[in-house]
Amino acid sequence: MFDEAFENDSVGRRILVIDDEESTRELLKLTLEADGYEVRVAEDGYRGLEIFEDFKPEIILTDIKMPGLDGVEVLRRLKDRGEDVEVIVITGHGEMKLAIEALQLEASDFINKPISDLALSVALKRAKEKIWMRKKLNEYMVTLEGKLKDAVDEIHKRHDFEHKLIETSIDGIIANDRKGNILIFNEGASRIYGYSKEEAINSLRVTELYPEGEARRIKKKIYSEEYGGPGRLVNYETMAVTKDGRLVPILLSATLIYEDGKEVATVGYFKDLSEIKKLQEELVQREKMAAIGQAMAEVAHGVKNILYGMKLGAYMVDKGMDAHNLEKAKRGWNLVKKNIDRISRLSLDMLSYAREKITERKNVCLNDVIEEVCELVSERLKKEKITLVKNLQDGLPEMILDLESIHACILNLITNAIEAFPEQKERRRIEVYTKLIPNSHVCVDIIDNGRGMSEEVRKKIFTPLFTTKGAHGTGLGLAIVDKIVKEHGGYIEIESQFNKGTRFSVYLPVGEGFHSAPGDLKTD
Repeated sequence: MFDEAFENDSVGRRILVIDDEESTRELLKLTLEADGYEVRVAEDGYRGLEIFEDFKPEIILTDIKMPGLDGVEVLRRLKDRGEDVEVIVITGHGEMKLAIEALQLEASDFINKPISDLALSVALKRAKEKIWMRKKLNEYMVTLEGKLKDAVDEIHKRHDFEHKLIETSIDGIIANDRKGNILIFNEGASRIYGYSKEEAINSLRVTELYPEGEARRIKKKIYSEEYGGPGRLVNYETMAVTKDGRLVPILLSATLIYEDGKEVATVGYFKDLSEIKKLQEELVQREKMAAIGQAMAEVAHGVKNILYGMKLGAYMVDKGMDAHNLEKAKRGWNLVKKNIDRISRLSLDMLSYAREKITERKNVCLNDVIEEVCELVSERLKKEKITLVKNLQDGLPEMILDLESIHACILNLITNAIEAFPEQKERRRIEVYTKLIPNSHVCVDIIDNGRGMSEEVRKKIFTPLFTTKGAHGTGLGLAIVDKIVKEHGGYIEIESQFNKGTRFSVYLPVGEGFHSAPGDLKTD
């Protein structure tokens, strides 16, 4: 099953299988024991961690999705504890997102159900290669420490061994001096970039391995604290430019090398993200298609109800005209107009939701937008006998926003609050607050003491076409609000208690280009 280098080696012989399906556990146990492995099995993640303490397996095969503690959490806990164990996750249909998360947590590999002998063999071989390399490195370091009297020879051995580790690494390793000349270019780098070692060292500069200007940006980030520095860069996503001009997504980690206190070189470690990105894109596409299908079904249902109302109204008009009953005809026509308004609102909301991302922005005073919206709904507030309280912090920064979108967002939230009161509710009250969170966000709170929401409803309110208003709502209002806020780089928090009221808190980021002035709290 494996290369000769591993056939007579004892590495990776102890395996723990974690799966909530008994048939899968037992089949894997029989298969692996037939190949000479020592195998233990567990029915869930908690039991698996207990067995791990006593058995100390070198390899774990775990189902990615299980009741209780799933495979991703098992992997996370083991890696957080620094355990030297290779974890192979087993995925089923539709679990690709979890598989990607497992790979990002440094899972050794993943295999799909139903498990084929070839896939299992390849995954085990990769895991054993990693275990063997780690074991040999540890053995070498122990030996090195015990042979100080042979320091010169050991230094040469260490140099050769480290050279082999660099050259045979799956990931790309590149070192360059301060002038950008490439000093080290291993096989992993050749696989990513397409250049041979000789080409890279003799005729390339490190700046040619990135899009224009990116090498300079990376160097600045190494000196900053943004990605684990200064002096280090940890897990920075960027693009590599290959020999044939293709852009390849990579995960870059880098460190500065010093000699006698002076910077002499930079070493970078490159992981090709092409496969992971491809899996992510496939997952997003599948989720998008599923969402489109669900949305179409919901839209069809809504339109069908509207058409039914229009047909009923038209029927009443016809009957009224035939019977010369003008009152009945008027009632029918009013029903037709009502449903025309409904389909008009639905169409406009759908267009707004489907609109491309915001591109036109300018300096906007958020308090002015809120004042304008409150004035716009003032007559309705009086009619509904709702008290409006405004506490707007004076001197808020001017923010670079899409005025039309933010106006629609605030109007939608206040309108939503107006419609949140049951008919019998007395002492109706809506409060609107703004406040500045220094160097972070401006927060807008819209609070009502209306009917509130259950936890189940709260989880669904941003779902397109979900509504609790029946024929009075399109189900897109809050979905549009959520979309607008996210497009501005913000987020929304919600607090709600059934029959007590709801608080919507909108956080919009304060960034460069905003101008603030001191002031006091303005209260109406």
